[in-house]
Amino acid sequence: MFKNILVVIIIISFSSCKKSEFENQLMNADKKWCYISDNKYNPKSIIIFYMKFYPNGDFENRHLSSNEKHMFIDGQVKDCSWKYSKNDSILELCDSKYKILNYEKDTIRLLALKDNFKCMFINYNPRH
Repeated sequence: MFKNILVVIIIISFSSCKKSEFENQLMNADKKWCYISDNKYNPKSIIIFYMKFYPNGDFENRHLSSNEKHMFIDGQVKDCSWKYSKNDSILELCDSKYKILNYEKDTIRLLALKDNFKCMFINYNPRH
């Protein structure tokens, strides 16, 4: 009986650790996700920062030129966390919540729930 319960617990824990396709895309080490206002996207725009997402829920802003963590004027680094709910397609990022409208290989379209502002994450690729 105890062995059966243990097996069920192990199966549940492994199945709950499985990441969704969206989460795997977001955490892809080769991607440099840049936040862009949906109505201001221009492929020739100058991009300074990108976002890095980690499997443990950590999130960082980094400089494109140096890959260093972004520091604020006061010299502090603001670390943040992220979480994705597959059931309702909500991405929690720091203190904000976004509805995932759709995503492709290098583009994620979102809607900020706080103010219905449309934005995008674009994978920065200087070869384009």
